[in-house]
Amino acid sequence: MPSEKKNEVKWWEGAKDHRFALEVLQLPLRRKMLNLVAGGMKNEDQIATELDLGESLAKYHLQMLEKALVIELAEGGWIATPTGQLYLKYVEAGS
Repeated sequence: MPSEKKNEVKWWEGAKDHRFALEVLQLPLRRKMLNLVAGGMKNEDQIATELDLGESLAKYHLQMLEKALVIELAEGGWIATPTGQLYLKYVEAGS
């Protein structure tokens, strides 16, 4: 059962979740992290090194992005979710 739930696409359920995600993504650092994950950078250590962050700070921001449903932890590291990919395509690309 847990593996089935892992493959389930998650979307924002309402205005409150959508607002939370947008608040999470207001921080330029988190948008950079999302771009790195979407570009194939999967490991917390790689992301921390690339952005010159401590490991615990990188982990915190990755967890916030996960709560916003734009990345998820998969086998081998972090990946961008369909929601995260759509954000990059339609919102981030337009800025």
